Amino acid sequence: MVVRLDAASMAPRDRAAAIREFSWSINGHVEVDLPPNPHRQQAYATTNALGSVKISEIGWNVARLLCAPDPSDENAVPHVLVNLQQAGVSDVRQGGRRAQRRAGDLTVLDNMHPYEVSFHGSTHSVLVSVPTRVLGLRPSVLDQITAVPLSSERSVVGATAAFFSRLARQAEVGEAETDLLALPGVDLIRAVVTVVLGRDDLARAPLNNTLLVRVQEYVRLHLADPDLTADRIAAEHDVSVRWLYLTLSRAGISLGEWIRAQRLEECRRELASPVRQFVTIEAIAHRWGFASAAHFSRVFKTAYGVSPREFRSGQSAISSEAAPPRPRLGGPP
Repeated sequence: MVVRLDAASMAPRDRAAAIREFSWSINGHVEVDLPPNPHRQQAYATTNALGSVKISEIGWNVARLLCAPDPSDENAVPHVLVNLQQAGVSDVRQGGRRAQRRAGDLTVLDNMHPYEVSFHGSTHSVLVSVPTRVLGLRPSVLDQITAVPLSSERSVVGATAAFFSRLARQAEVGEAETDLLALPGVDLIRAVVTVVLGRDDLARAPLNNTLLVRVQEYVRLHLADPDLTADRIAAEHDVSVRWLYLTLSRAGISLGEWIRAQRLEECRRELASPVRQFVTIEAIAHRWGFASAAHFSRVFKTAYGVSPREFRSGQSAISSEAAPPRPRLGGPP
């Protein structure tokens, strides 16, 4: 189920209440400070529920969130809040720590302890809310990671950020996919926390459980790199090439074919984009890792049934308005 908020579509007098209600639905009962002029109050957000896990994409100009939980509130449900800052700057405080988070930073908060988030103007972020009982990490472990900025330059953090960013942009997820997406998401958060804290004893299981997801997100992030090889991917994830191939094989994925399928899809999107209409086909092919324009043309036609030139010019049945079937090259995307 997807819940949406668009303050711009509301009368100014209704915006503050709607923004606060949305914030409470994902953060718990927090104090929400807004610009005093209702005409300046902005918020556009969506929340997608994957079982007990909520993933929200939020763009707003809220000034501050202040959480002061009541220990006597029997209805309060302990949650861990994982925030990925995508644009803008904010300051976060919890557990005696203060951090400034910028685009690309990931932070963890615990809604059962006081925290404060101050925003410097408009921000855009992805927020993942996970019940603490589902995450399964001891309070003593969580207390060490709250309000610590985690950079997406770390491979496990980057893969987690990319995974949740993609899910936040996705349309409503069907029931059959819910567990398939929620479980690796929870394991990714466990992996981030335990790896950053250097808890090898706790990190082993979540790292093994999330290897496939982390490899897929790593490949998506580095599709344009010409040296995206099995050796490099295995080294980035601290596994052997043999174990990498075995993990992918169990999921029905052939690494080379899957990478080619992802690159072809990116090329197809650029060929269909009016913004890229003056970029040569050869340049687009090179951008996404194809060394030869002739080779790119052959594999594109095999995958989609038309040449790149025919696809771009609109002389085939495939149009830029209706996406063609994905190429059948190995395992799932």
